[in-house]
Amino acid sequence: MATRHLAPPLLALCLLAGCGGSPGGQAELAAQSAESRQPATLQAGDVRIDASVAPSASLSPAIAARYGVAPDRGSQLLLVGLRQGPAHAETSLQARVGVRARDLRGVWQDVAMREVRSDGFIDYVGTVRVAPPDTLAFEVTVHRPGVAAPDILRFSRDVFAR
Repeated sequence: MATRHLAPPLLALCLLAGCGGSPGGQAELAAQSAESRQPATLQAGDVRIDASVAPSASLSPAIAARYGVAPDRGSQLLLVGLRQGPAHAETSLQARVGVRARDLRGVWQDVAMREVRSDGFIDYVGTVRVAPPDTLAFEVTVHRPGVAAPDILRFSRDVFAR
């Protein structure tokens, strides 16, 4: 566990994707796209579980390399982190993270998550296949050591065509 003095890597994902489309609809698309990239959060006692989703095709080369993700228009990066402590002095926690995602057709897919250590922090990364436009409903199950019942974070995100 390390002390962090910068914003968590999850927040970096919120600023990664650009918007396209017609100039008249660009502001509306930007607002919808920014809203869809806001982290989902679950507070479990003194532990915060954050989950962010971003189009893998719009990741910067540095972020893609950090998380071992190839840019792909048909996939979304899912990043899950567990943090404990006050903002700007938080530590990351290890856990076993399982994720399922459901599209608008009702089709579930299991998301293979892997641990990534970077800058003294631990995050869990996976990619979800999707054909935009769609809405993905996520179920993130977090098993923390020493805690009997898992924490479950449920949220949905709209996925827009680029």
